[in-house]
Amino acid sequence: MLRLRSPKRIGLIPGTRSIETARKERIMEIRIFQSAQGDCLLVESKDGKRILCDGGMPRSMKQYVRGELSRLNRIDFVYVSHTDEDHIGGVLQLLWDALEWRVWDHHQARNSRGVRRPKVPRPPKIGGIWHNAFRDQIKENRGAIEDLLAASAPVLRASGIQSLAEQGVACEKISSSIRQALKTSRLISPELLNIPLNKIPGRGRDGKLMMWRRGQRPFRVGSLTFTIIGPTEEELSQLRQGWNNWLKDHGDVSKEIDREIRKKIGRADVGAMTGAGIDLHRWNKMPSHEGVSVPNIASLMFMVEEDGKRLLLTGDSQEDFILGGLKKAGFLDRGCTHVDVFKMPHHGSDYNVDGELLRKVSADHYVFCGNGRHTNPELSVVDLVERSRLGPQSALALHPRASNRRFYLWFSTQAKSDDKRESAKHMRKLEAHARSLAKRSRGKMRVRFNGGASVSLSV
Repeated sequence: MLRLRSPKRIGLIPGTRSIETARKERIMEIRIFQSAQGDCLLVESKDGKRILCDGGMPRSMKQYVRGELSRLNRIDFVYVSHTDEDHIGGVLQLLWDALEWRVWDHHQARNSRGVRRPKVPRPPKIGGIWHNAFRDQIKENRGAIEDLLAASAPVLRASGIQSLAEQGVACEKISSSIRQALKTSRLISPELLNIPLNKIPGRGRDGKLMMWRRGQRPFRVGSLTFTIIGPTEEELSQLRQGWNNWLKDHGDVSKEIDREIRKKIGRADVGAMTGAGIDLHRWNKMPSHEGVSVPNIASLMFMVEEDGKRLLLTGDSQEDFILGGLKKAGFLDRGCTHVDVFKMPHHGSDYNVDGELLRKVSADHYVFCGNGRHTNPELSVVDLVERSRLGPQSALALHPRASNRRFYLWFSTQAKSDDKRESAKHMRKLEAHARSLAKRSRGKMRVRFNGGASVSLSV
């Protein structure tokens, strides 16, 4: 278990079990870290196995997370849901730290002089990484896609036209995330940190892709049982086809856009260009899911179980894919399920969560990771959670365990923890709104905003 510096940092809501009780009973513990706009959780089993679930942003890893992790001697597995920077960026930073210490240890063993001791905390030993890297998912034309994204982004952003600039930001974000994923793959290679990739305990050699497969068996890490609920082979196949179709349709996009910009800049009809760029949300050959990008839909998702307790990890996936995965994996045999902890998808974005999802998937604890950037977590999603438990019959969660039962909303940060004006403004609004709903609930709904490096939830 992690040791905390003061009782204040435990921050458990009245009515949940204390850390001391968790240690005595040896039950599952979930630590929610400050992770800026990203996700970062640490799951610890009753027998001491640890899974780091995403790593948040690099700056939050430096400021909040790596100091806490340095108190551990081992993390059994690091799970990266997908390649967006706010999930993989902190993991990459942790791996750079590990490499610094490995170089130091190498020189110390050889009594080398003139090598400075690393100034960063020593990370715990990492037993393995679960991560579906972009190159393993795409394979065909992957290099061309990477090059096109990198080339298109600056052209689009420099256009001076808002619609194109926004598409450029999207391209740049995915391009940057792919580079981070490639660096991650390089760092964990045998010649550097030698961390196994996608190795499933008890199943021989490393795998390439982790996905739901028909007839799959759950696997165990100590007393924890993991069932993959997504992505499926069909989704990854559609993703590959979508990327290749996009490349085919936009192979000369950088040159075309550059020519159009030169012709249109300064003319009144620049609005005619709004359809000329790259729309990453209306994907070729993919089901239409407005606002949810393909890398998010391809998130690696798990149902984690221990002694009848369940934790649902969704990455940045979308409600249709979450429900589809749960159904395929056998968790919706009655059309609904109730879990102990539900890590809300995509930082509580209203693009990813709707009333149907919350009617079919209810929880004792709903975990929101996000610092207000892009208005996530959304107030409307908090409202949907509240309605699914305390609203009219037509909106209520379907599972009997959700009926008349106290539930908790956990937030990875609070307004004063972020120095970004717009993010903090949204978080202040969110805090006031969530606390107002909790007060109105007469004790049925409880909320907790993390004001320290982390907060702990025991189930």
